[in-house]
Amino acid sequence: MKSTLIASAILLTLLLPEFLHAQESIDTSTITSAPIKIKRGSIFAGRPGKSMLMSLVIPGAGQIYNKSYLRVPFIWGAVGGLGYIVINNTRQYQCFRDAYISKIDNTPITLPGYCKPNIPFTTIELSDLERISNPSTIREFRDIANKNKQIAIVGFALVWLLNGVDAFVDAHLKDFDTKDDLSIDIGTRFDNDPNSPMRMGLYVQF
Repeated sequence: MKSTLIASAILLTLLLPEFLHAQESIDTSTITSAPIKIKRGSIFAGRPGKSMLMSLVIPGAGQIYNKSYLRVPFIWGAVGGLGYIVINNTRQYQCFRDAYISKIDNTPITLPGYCKPNIPFTTIELSDLERISNPSTIREFRDIANKNKQIAIVGFALVWLLNGVDAFVDAHLKDFDTKDDLSIDIGTRFDNDPNSPMRMGLYVQF
């Protein structure tokens, strides 16, 4: 009886690994992998998108996020300079517009405080406008000022947008491989995969 139990134990010890291996093979063969769904992100997803969004909200914020600190003064200078031009061109237009309306109504010309002593970006004073007898002359000044204002607004919008594009591109470039080794290696490759037929070929590596 004792010898029978010992024999059974030895037999179980020998057969148990084979049984477990067969069971593992059956279990893994029945597992089906579910298809992986790739979610398409928006342009503002990830580091480049985040830096672009930050710069579109606050100019230069994306450059700071990218740690490109030397770009920030240029961004602020461009946005601030064009913003100054937009403000003063708008004021210039309003000065000539109010002066033209007063001339048409044949009333004394009254201008806002920012039109004195000179109308912005001009050397024209209030006394010069009062001496003009033909309202069409002031109207021409107004139309030129309005055109300059519109050009300044378009330029300001483009600089603001380019500020965001610069942050987006800069974030992409920081992920590029900038190693000094830019050589091309040409060689052979031997594929010794036991689960597939033997293959040989050439490869080019940058």
